[in-house]
Amino acid sequence: MGPKNTFFANDWFDSNFLDKFVYSDSKIKHQLNKQTQKIGENQISSRVLNHWYEKGIIIDDRPENKGWKKFSFSDAVWVTIVIKLRKFGLNLEQIKLVKEQLDYYNKLDKVSKCSLLDFHIVVAMTSKIPVKLVVFESGQAELVRQIDLDLANTIDSIPEDFISIDINKLVGKMLKKQGVSADYLGYSDIPMSPIVKEIEKSLSAEDIQSVTVNVKDKGRYVVEKTVLMKNMSVALAARNLMKHGILEETVFGGKTSKVKLTTTKHIKK
Repeated sequence: MGPKNTFFANDWFDSNFLDKFVYSDSKIKHQLNKQTQKIGENQISSRVLNHWYEKGIIIDDRPENKGWKKFSFSDAVWVTIVIKLRKFGLNLEQIKLVKEQLDYYNKLDKVSKCSLLDFHIVVAMTSKIPVKLVVFESGQAELVRQIDLDLANTIDSIPEDFISIDINKLVGKMLKKQGVSADYLGYSDIPMSPIVKEIEKSLSAEDIQSVTVNVKDKGRYVVEKTVLMKNMSVALAARNLMKHGILEETVFGGKTSKVKLTTTKHIKK
C-alpha cells in the first residue's frame, strides 16, 4: 500500500536533490559526515546510546563496538531528532520506521549516511526556506518545505494529523554563530513550478467547486476547474476569455439559478 498522505511532486526537489545533491561529492557533504564530536552524558547516557545501537536507531561503527562513539554533525542532528521524537511519545520501533524512510536514497549517495537529511540540513544552513520533518499517525515520515506542507493541506491530500520538527530551528541552535534562520513570512515567494502555481491559483478562486489535474505525458498537464457562477452574462464573458470552456446552466421556474463554468488549461513543466 502507498502512503496515506501525499505531497505534490515539484521541480524544486527534482532539480536540487535528485539532479544536484544525491550524486555529488561536495565539500559540505564531507563536512557534515566527518566524525569529530562527542555527545556528552548530559545530553544522552551511554546506556541509552548502546540501546539505540542495538535497535538500529544509530549505526554502530565503533571499533569492535566498544568505546565512546564520535559523531558527525549529521549524526548529532539525527540524535537530536530522536530525542525530540521520544519526547513526543514515539517508541523505538516507530522511530526506526522514520529512519528507514529517511534512508530511502542512501544507496545512491557515496558520501552521506543519510542523504535526504543531509540535503535538508544544507537547505536550512544556506537558505531562508522553512523545512520540517513531519511524522503522521500511521508512521509515515516526510522531510518537506513548509510551502509543500501548506499546499498539501490546501488540496486536502494529507488526511492524517502529524507532529513536526522545525529543521531550521534545530540546525540554528546547533550552529549558534552561523545565524541560521528561516523566513516564515516570505517563503510563499519561493519559485514554484507552473503546475503548482496553477493549482494554487485555481484553488483560491471564488466559488471554486473542483480542480482536476490530468497528466498527459512527461512534462505536460491538463488542469480542469469548475466554478459556480450566479450571473449568466458574467459567466459568458469569462467563457469568451478562455480557449477551452463549457457552460452548464441550471434553470428553475424559467429562471437561471446557477451557472457552472468548466475551463481547461494546458500546462507545460
